[in-house]
Amino acid sequence: MKDDYTVQSVTEQYMYNGNVSKELLSRALDAFRTYKSDKTSLVNRIKDNERFYRESYDRFTGNINAQMKCDTPFIFSAIENARSDAVENFPSPNILERSAEGSQIADTLTKIIPAQLEISGFKRVYKDNARNKYKYGTGIYGVFYNDIDRSIDINAIDILDIYVDMHLSDPQDSQFMFISAAIDNDVLREAYPEFAALFTGDTTIETLTDDYQMKDRSSVLDCYYKTAEGAVHMMKLCKNTIIAATEDIPGYENGLYNHGMYPVVFDVLYPVEHCPFGFGMIDIGKSTQIAINKTDDAITENVIVNSKPRYLSKRSGGIDEAEFKDLSKNIVHYEGDTDALKPIESTPINEFALTHREHKKDELKELLANRDFQQGATSGGVTAASAIETLQQAGEKRSRAIVDDTYDSFETIVYMIIELMRQFYDDKRTFRISDEMGQKQFAEFSNAQMYTPKYTISGTQWEPIEFDIDVVPQRENPYTRETANNTILTLWQSGLLAPQNFDVSKLALKNMNFDGKDKLIRDMQELQQQMAQQQQQMMMAQQQTVPIDQQVVSGSIDENAMQQARAAQMQTMEQMPVDIAGGGENAYYS
Repeated sequence: MKDDYTVQSVTEQYMYNGNVSKELLSRALDAFRTYKSDKTSLVNRIKDNERFYRESYDRFTGNINAQMKCDTPFIFSAIENARSDAVENFPSPNILERSAEGSQIADTLTKIIPAQLEISGFKRVYKDNARNKYKYGTGIYGVFYNDIDRSIDINAIDILDIYVDMHLSDPQDSQFMFISAAIDNDVLREAYPEFAALFTGDTTIETLTDDYQMKDRSSVLDCYYKTAEGAVHMMKLCKNTIIAATEDIPGYENGLYNHGMYPVVFDVLYPVEHCPFGFGMIDIGKSTQIAINKTDDAITENVIVNSKPRYLSKRSGGIDEAEFKDLSKNIVHYEGDTDALKPIESTPINEFALTHREHKKDELKELLANRDFQQGATSGGVTAASAIETLQQAGEKRSRAIVDDTYDSFETIVYMIIELMRQFYDDKRTFRISDEMGQKQFAEFSNAQMYTPKYTISGTQWEPIEFDIDVVPQRENPYTRETANNTILTLWQSGLLAPQNFDVSKLALKNMNFDGKDKLIRDMQELQQQMAQQQQQMMMAQQQTVPIDQQVVSGSIDENAMQQARAAQMQTMEQMPVDIAGGGENAYYS
């Protein structure tokens, strides 16, 4: 959004009588001007990168032949490949309790948080921000509570529309945070009728490519700020006038959100010291890509010159040019000597130029961590699947580190969602979830479940239950599923999953490291408990059918019953499904 907030305030016409002081409003407007001025160089760099990015597909307008130019989109390919890695490692939250009383609600949240993320449209936002992160260096998430829909909204915030202190690494440390938007005038007049004359439109929209006017919208600035007590408040501004403020709304006297954070999460690719925004892959590879483009231009021009012979002709040579150009003519007439026409000799491209281009391509791949084997290509006779996987894993160190940083941002998003649910979900809500077998179920939830009673002399106090968040990849890679399945088969073939070895197996599994290990251990523990219960039931049933004197005199009948019970339990166990970690499919022990 591009708007001038330096104009004379119109508060003389629209008197504000709320709890926000004039001093605070003045400081906020001064901060906005400073933040916007400090952001100018970043905005110019991002716009320049966007133009460079679009040239790989948006250059050919008008006369194509006049604009023909070599511009191989290596950076575009690298960005899309990196985004594919991020999508393939789509995060999934695992909520862990910090105390025993939080165990049940933690399991419930682990099931319903993914459903809440789906309702909020997080996956679409995640994909959009993944591309923004690799292109511009920063993907920005907004996590808000929608009072009208009574739901949690997750949005991708345009990097041009947010303003924070440009000299702090953590945007949460900024004194103010501003988010600008162009809102329809009719919507604003309906929501704030007392300020209807303010909403005149003529807003200038600033985009990455150009600026344009919108006569039916007005520029609105959401200003978030923190009080000395740590509460987060928000005031909505239009033309330097406060049209709404949370300090004036009943129920929000202690802040807009109880978690005390700005409702924005920055996901930075490559951080810049003392700056909340990072830099992206275009910044890294642009100069090398330009060098490759220039080399391609020279090589292509040389190939064209050498593929089409050209001649020098004397003006007095008497050559019939029409016959000379007509390849169907076997005889070309001329008047004069035979030296009137000479071929123009051209120099073929030097082998060094081709080698230099290949070196530049390799340099760009190294800079962007977009090597051939990461896209399935190999060289040097490497054909074994295990060797290819080893090369891919070795080359994906940077990708894994970047994805891990994204998981840190996702953890903050999940924390905000949990706290918004604790604050606003007073009534019972129903979420559609899936159990471990993939069957559809429905779970009820309200924020009353997120508190535990504490009994004191003065009475009962309700304390909030605290949680930890463990982020795991919700992998969508068929190779990963196959690897997980093979891991289970290998464990079965080694005998570690045999019931008689469960105690030793759990000790071994705890020292292993693979996806789904914890769930496998839980399945083994549940199976042991089921087998013990079945064994006890069989013994009780046998004792009821055998005469007392036989039970006392001989233990052979009990022993036979035990053997029969074990055989029945083994048959039941062989058909029990086990969820393959990461694959989302079922395999059977038998």
